[in-house]
Amino acid sequence: MKISRREFISRTGALAYGSSLLAGAMSQARGETRVPTKGPMDYVIVHGHYDIWEFNGRLAMEDEAQNSPLRDFLLPRLLSGGVNVVIMPIAGEAARHRIGSDQVLAGSLRSADMIIREIEKTNGKASVILSKKDIPETPDPNHVKFFFDIEGGSPIQIDAEPGLYKDQRLSLLRHFYRIGARGLQLTRDGRNQLGDGWLEGEGGKLSRFGVEVVEEMNRLGMMIGVSHVSENTLLHAADISKHPIVSTHQNPRKFINTRLQLSDQMIKAIAKTGGLAGVRFHSDRLTPYEMLVDMIDYVANLVGIEHTGIGPVGHDNGCAGIDHEPATSGTLALTKYEQYSRLIDLMSKRFSDKDIALVLGGNYLRIWKQILPDA
Repeated sequence: MKISRREFISRTGALAYGSSLLAGAMSQARGETRVPTKGPMDYVIVHGHYDIWEFNGRLAMEDEAQNSPLRDFLLPRLLSGGVNVVIMPIAGEAARHRIGSDQVLAGSLRSADMIIREIEKTNGKASVILSKKDIPETPDPNHVKFFFDIEGGSPIQIDAEPGLYKDQRLSLLRHFYRIGARGLQLTRDGRNQLGDGWLEGEGGKLSRFGVEVVEEMNRLGMMIGVSHVSENTLLHAADISKHPIVSTHQNPRKFINTRLQLSDQMIKAIAKTGGLAGVRFHSDRLTPYEMLVDMIDYVANLVGIEHTGIGPVGHDNGCAGIDHEPATSGTLALTKYEQYSRLIDLMSKRFSDKDIALVLGGNYLRIWKQILPDA
């Protein structure tokens, strides 16, 4: 019987929970416990990865009142939660990244159009980060910026032997750049023309086409995403990229020991490029917020606080998930503000305000200031 990726991670990862005690002990060198003095509204928060489920879920409902998911549902929750930037996959390899279409490119373009249309409906309360001038410097309680990502390189693939010269082979990547994409996750779970996903085991290096894509992303000023890729593909990307590489939503294998997660070697390779490893919340039985802070602490001790970040912090109250039904119980009953407040309260016991600001968003902002075009 097939199980979902989330179920697989939950069943296998729970065995590693005991190892989180080690990271908690390592943090004692950071100083005395402090009383939190700041909350979500005091930081520039970058939500490191937001699954597209809610858009698809609400748009699939027959009730027209559900058919503006960003303007009427997600945006109010993000604003009230203090979120300033969302890294949003607008296209990709999974069916939900192409609105269920079996046509990867056409479905991805329809998905991208859906997100762009949703932002257009917000009357200026949401916008897209395209260049350095769009990067927020301070918290804004009235506006959310979206950083468009592509979750897996299949939408930009070419025929195996197309007879195209190098520059033509990269035209689809540039088309997505023109409609706002500023990040590309090289693979998702499986193998594509760029490289190997984690399902391929340790995997191989990037393909010739994958190398060309990384080089062109460096030239354009795009964020190279390595979440879900195999270990060898990640190490190769780290070796050839001239800019930082980023994992937006993976955890150290020290805590969740599956190939989907990051080995210490992978974390060190990411940090060597100047990039970051964004840890993520899975479910209340797998990664409670205490464990999330343990993982932040672990990465910080391994490679430095400047190479840490936050991915998803959990689907919040009112989120319509993959089953099209809003979440109303358990950890999912927390509002976005409550989720970040709980995380900040726990982080304040180990980290300074300056370090918390880096983890919540400052490290992403630093990378974007380095790689994005000036205007």
